[in-house]
Order: sequence, then C-alpha cells, then structure tokens
Amino acid sequence: MTQIFVVDNGWTMSKHWPIVTFVAETLAKNAAGLDKSGIDLKFTVDGPRLDQKDLKGESGRKKLKKALRAAWPAYRENSHVTTNMALVFEKISREWASSGRPATTLLVLTDAVWSNTDLKALNKTILDIAERDKLNAGNRHFSIQFIRFGDNVAGKSRLQWLDDELCAGQKDIVDHCSWRAKVDKMFKGSIEGRADEQESEEEPIPYDYETLVDLFDTFNKGEDSMSVPKDATLSPTKSLFRTSSRASHRSSTSSRNQQ
Repeated sequence: MTQIFVVDNGWTMSKHWPIVTFVAETLAKNAAGLDKSGIDLKFTVDGPRLDQKDLKGESGRKKLKKALRAAWPAYRENSHVTTNMALVFEKISREWASSGRPATTLLVLTDAVWSNTDLKALNKTILDIAERDKLNAGNRHFSIQFIRFGDNVAGKSRLQWLDDELCAGQKDIVDHCSWRAKVDKMFKGSIEGRADEQESEEEPIPYDYETLVDLFDTFNKGEDSMSVPKDATLSPTKSLFRTSSRASHRSSTSSRNQQ
C-alpha cells in the first residue's frame, strides 16, 4: 500500500500549521510498516522544492518535520500562495498510472479553501480514478481521505459533497473527516466501506482556537518523540497536553508553590 500525504500549504493554512504538523507526524508514525518503501510527502504550493519521497524510519521522520517547518506559509493574503488542488491531483493521477497503478491512499490535510482550484477539473480527476478502480474487487484500490482543519463553511460543505455525492453510482473512493477524528478513521475511512459510513466524531474544543494552536506549537517543540495509538483521538481533551513542556512547567511551578 502506497501512502501519499498531500499537505495543503496555501496561506490560509498558516493559522492551523502547528496542528497540521502534529497530525502529519502522528499519521506518519502510525503508517510505519504499511508501506515498505516509506511515505511520500507532497505540498500544494512550491512542491518541487518541498516534496519528499520514501520517508521511513527515524531519518524519514526528521525529514518530514524539516519539510513541514520549511513549508509553513506566512499568514497573510497572497495570490502566489494559493492551492490548486486540481493540478496536484492531476499530477498524482498521472504518476499513479505510469507506475502501474499500485494500491494507494492519499491522506489530504487541508482546510478546503482552494481559491485557485478548477473544481470541475478536480472532480473529473477523482471520477476518472474511481472509474479505473471499478476493475478492482474488494476494498478500494485507490482511496482519498480528506482531513479537514478549521471550520470554513464553504470548505466543509465542499469536502462533505465530495464524500457523499461525487462518486454516487461509482466506486466511492472518497472520505472526509475532521482532524479531531480517530486516527483509525483517518486511515480506514477512505479504504473500507464500513469505516466510510461511520460518522466522524468531532471532539469539542475546550479552548479558544488561537490558544489551542499555541498549545500544539509548544507540544511539538517539547514532545518530539510523542506517539499516539491508532484508537486515540487527536484532541486536547485527552492527555495530550498533560505531558507537554508548558503543562509540565506549570505543574512543577505549582508544586513548588505548595511546598
């Protein structure tokens, strides 16, 4: 199974980037062993400079982290830093066909704010892949898992439509969930029909979003060796930040004050 991570680094993704980094690294750790050649990493902006191939093991993890850091866009409107998801999918489709059409899963990390995307062209590319996949029995041979960041209304509706409507009458190769869904859902939702049909559970966020992003940024810097089991949710309502550098600092400070 070939695993391709497609990371949207259009400028609107900047405000989500610490969370994107954590999710990408967590998925990479959980993908270890699923693809012997390692995962491929593709960015929607400046891909030729930033993309990575065959990331595996500790060296692959370091390259992933370095690439994500280099791809972090500035948070300011910039017409040159917008996502053309149709072009990205077209290139992936061509590469997939030329490599013999191996079993492949795309994990697409995005807010779906694609201001530079021909949506009809994107839909056509996905439908063409679905048509080819009809020849394969059982689980989907090529699948697309959209993992959404933020709650942009148009973006969320777009991804839900791609999930529920685009492949109606064809082999449904698309699933959509929030970054707050279970890791297992992210991996299996686009591959297995049963997992696709399950509604994605979105844990409530008990923090102001900017505060949450700051917490993830602190966690990423202080807990590089963190791993998350497949049945976990990527949510601060669990024990995620109890061991972060910031939380540890607060805990030790509190202990000293009580002595």
